[in-house]
Amino acid sequence: MTFFAFLGALSLSVLTFELMSVFQSAFSTFGGNRLMNMQSPNPTRRRSTWEALLIALWPGRFDPDQAKNMADVISLLRRAGYPYDTPGEFYAVAIRDFSIFLGVGGLLAGALAAMNVITIAPVVAAIFIFLGLRRPYVRLKTLAKKRAESLRNNMLIGLSVLSALLSSGVGVQEALRRASSVGGPFCNLLGLLVARMEVEDFAKAVEVTRAHLPDPADVEANLFLRDIYDFFANNRPILSSVMGLQESEKVFHMLTRVACIRMQLDFLMIVAENRIWE
Repeated sequence: MTFFAFLGALSLSVLTFELMSVFQSAFSTFGGNRLMNMQSPNPTRRRSTWEALLIALWPGRFDPDQAKNMADVISLLRRAGYPYDTPGEFYAVAIRDFSIFLGVGGLLAGALAAMNVITIAPVVAAIFIFLGLRRPYVRLKTLAKKRAESLRNNMLIGLSVLSALLSSGVGVQEALRRASSVGGPFCNLLGLLVARMEVEDFAKAVEVTRAHLPDPADVEANLFLRDIYDFFANNRPILSSVMGLQESEKVFHMLTRVACIRMQLDFLMIVAENRIWE
C-alpha cells in the first residue's frame, strides 16, 4: 500500500511539473531565448518528464544514441520509404505508442483488479506492454510491404519507358535519368541510382539502391540491379535484359489479373448457388 501511495504521489508531482512548464512556456515572456530560432533553424523539442524517464530506464529501446537495434531501424526506414525523417523521430513515435498502450493496459489491469480478477490483470498489462513495444516496428514493416506492392506495379511502367529509351539510342545513364521522372517507387529508385552514380562509383551506387528495396528478396528488382552492375563493370548489353524483365512483368500482371478474375467468378458462383437453394 505504501508503494502505491508513493507511486501516486510521484505521478501527481510529475503531472504538476509538466502543467507548470506548459503554462510558463505559453504565457510567460521571461525565461525564453529570443535568439534560439536564429541559432538553429530546427530547434530541438523539449522532452517531457515521462519521456526522459523512459529513456533513462530503457536507453537500449528508446534512446537513439544508445539503441541496440539502430541498424534494423535504419534498414526498415529505408525499405518503408522514410516515413520518418530521422531515427530520432521514429523513437519519439515509439515512446508515444508505448505510453498509450501502457496507459490503456494499466487502466484495464486496474479495472480487473478492482473486480477481484487479480490473476488476469498482470497478463493483460503484459500483453499491452508487448503490443506497445512492437507497434512502431509492425507499422514500418506494413509500410514496407505496401511499398513493395507499389514498386511491383510501377516496375512494368518504368521498364517500358527504359526499354523505349534504350531502343531509340539514348545512353544508359541518361535513360535511367529520364525514366526516373515518370514517378512511382521503382522510378524513384532509378532516380536514387542515378544520383548516387554522380557522386560515387557505380558499385557503391548499386549497393545503396539495393539497400532501399522494400523487399530485399524481390527477384526482378535484384536481377535489374545486377544487370546494371554488369553493364558498367563488364560492358554487358543491357537492352535485352530490360526487355526480358519487361516481358516477365507482363506475364506476372496477366497471371495476377487472371487469378483475380477467377476469385470473382468463384464468389459469384457461390452466391448463385446460395440463391438457388433459397
